Amino acid sequence: MTLQGVRQQLQDVYSRLILTNLSVKQFHPKEQMLPGGGASIGSTPLGSISLRDVSYEQIYTEIESKDGYHIKLPDGGLLIFQYTFDGGGVLTKHRLCYFPSFVLPTVDEAPHLYENDELYGDVILKKLVRFPIRFDYDPGAHKDVVHPKSHLTLGQYENCRIPIDGAVSPNAFVMFLLRNFYSNSYRKRKNTLDKKSHHIPTMSTLTIEERRIAHFITGR
Repeated sequence: MTLQGVRQQLQDVYSRLILTNLSVKQFHPKEQMLPGGGASIGSTPLGSISLRDVSYEQIYTEIESKDGYHIKLPDGGLLIFQYTFDGGGVLTKHRLCYFPSFVLPTVDEAPHLYENDELYGDVILKKLVRFPIRFDYDPGAHKDVVHPKSHLTLGQYENCRIPIDGAVSPNAFVMFLLRNFYSNSYRKRKNTLDKKSHHIPTMSTLTIEERRIAHFITGR
């Protein structure tokens, strides 16, 4: 996974979400040069607010009110893309976050959510429990099974680190969310969203022990 590959895939993701009206507000991830010749893409002004021990409502409100995200979905869900590369162009870290709104927008704020039933079953049903999702890649912090190089955290649980078979691309992250949590919208726009994206080769980072427990295999 290279900086150029991530950059091109992000362009694909943005254009498709904007074209399909699934992004209602967006800020393109900024690139920044790092000491030693490395580079980052997608840094936000809020740093690690999502990792602090404060209420989820406070986390979401601060991120949303200070535009500390990259894409905002019609129901208020926020997407964040962060990748870091070393001087040799090797991926050293990534953090991909989804923060659903703890309350749905009002009819005045997002009339299309209520006028068009395509999102109804996905986000409006009272029985649904919305929860944050985070994909982390951090080989420098690896501890076999306990802290996989690439892992998925659900619901902000501190010790929830479900092993992932490798670093997660922007397209794989977004399509995982759309197919599973916005399925009605995805199916309606499938032809556009499923178009072939810029290819990013994958490489498994799972250890033998991590393969013996439940783990996820991601797409591209």
